[in-house]
Amino acid sequence: MVAVEFSSFDRRFIASGLKSCPATALGLSLVILGSILGLGSTASRKLSQRDATARSLARLAEGFTLIQSFQGDPRRPVPALWNARLGVKPARDLWKRQGGMLWWQAWSLDGEAYLLLPATLAPSQAQRSIGKRYGSLVVIGTDQLHREQLTQRIKAVTPQTPALREGGLFQSCLDSLSKRPSVYWTADALASLSGALAPLLQQGREGCMQLRLQGRALQWSGVIAQRPLRTSAAKAPLVRWPSDNDEAVAAEPSTLLRVDGSALQLIFGTLMSRQIIQVPLEQNYGINEALRSRISASPFSLRLVARPTGLYRAGLQLQIPVPKDQASWFKVLTAVSEKLKRRGFSPLQRADDSAPQGEQLWSKTDDPQATIVGGWRWLGDNDQRLLSVGFGIEPEGTPFIRNLAVPDAASLVVQADPLTLAGMDLLSGRWPKPMTKASTLTFEVKPLETRQPAKGLWRLVGQLTLPQS
Repeated sequence: MVAVEFSSFDRRFIASGLKSCPATALGLSLVILGSILGLGSTASRKLSQRDATARSLARLAEGFTLIQSFQGDPRRPVPALWNARLGVKPARDLWKRQGGMLWWQAWSLDGEAYLLLPATLAPSQAQRSIGKRYGSLVVIGTDQLHREQLTQRIKAVTPQTPALREGGLFQSCLDSLSKRPSVYWTADALASLSGALAPLLQQGREGCMQLRLQGRALQWSGVIAQRPLRTSAAKAPLVRWPSDNDEAVAAEPSTLLRVDGSALQLIFGTLMSRQIIQVPLEQNYGINEALRSRISASPFSLRLVARPTGLYRAGLQLQIPVPKDQASWFKVLTAVSEKLKRRGFSPLQRADDSAPQGEQLWSKTDDPQATIVGGWRWLGDNDQRLLSVGFGIEPEGTPFIRNLAVPDAASLVVQADPLTLAGMDLLSGRWPKPMTKASTLTFEVKPLETRQPAKGLWRLVGQLTLPQS
């Protein structure tokens, strides 16, 4: 409430006026009281509507794999989904009338996109014929069959749904979806979007992000998890935007993708835990359980580099610190060498005999130009030994590994050029167009800060640069 100060003259003038005109005094009092009650009821109504929307979204989340909220803007073109679900003319008329209200798009397991509108906005005809009402929201699908399938999914899952934890992460996610542009996804949605990359993204099997547009930068901040958010008892702010003073480290111009992590298990943990991967690693290369554990816990830097010439369009370079553990790695690399020879690769010898100690490069045996297709070399001294590996490219001869052991450092930092990756057909999956058209993408992953240890919960903050159009 704003405090207004009056002078002694003002107070005497107001008091005398009210005494001389009691009817005026009563009228003013009623007007002021009515205004206060009106403001209170309006605020209460808005809160009640948001709570009802959050409850409706909680119910619908059981039937969808991904839900995204959008801020309406009558000045912008009508979204394609509105035209497809409502018809061109009804969609245009409703879009002009919605006045900046929130609306939602949701996807089901079969890839079907649904339009979600507030019941107060959705035409009564749409509610009766092409939509179905769930609480304060109307869900509009393509046909009656899809609407019935959605109803069955919600009925089948809802009885087993645990109660929402007050103040928990899932409740915060629903609140965000009911108030501002946000997105919530499940493991099924992640698998559908990311395609072959899905095994590397298991830290974020489920997540909820708040979105904002800053110029040409689409930014997001939120929480990701390996398990469903609704089962988590952790309480923490859903959003924590970075400071404007935070500076991102620029990637090299030829780098298509760069990943720096505090432990390899952050991206390879799911693969390394599978028996189908563990057995050949141990049988063929001598990478036993103890060595796998050390590898999984090792910091790393990985980058995908464009190659203008050669057998491959891009090469992968990886650097891992290996302090006081060279003996185990020498055995592994010896086994790798034997496998490569049996598969038609030959070790290269530099013509001027200037190869650094510990370097081994490879080419295809039947390649007359002896093009380098990969290899490894050792960098640094014994106490700070670094293994540098190249796949489809020569291993980097200088360290590029990033130190993430400093306080407050991110556990994972990713930088990418999605537009070029998509153009080279190196970005698999069903990513949305803003993602595949972006010139830069950066994000950081940190453990979620909570009062109690929150295993498997991470904070994700990032942005992508949208095209000019």
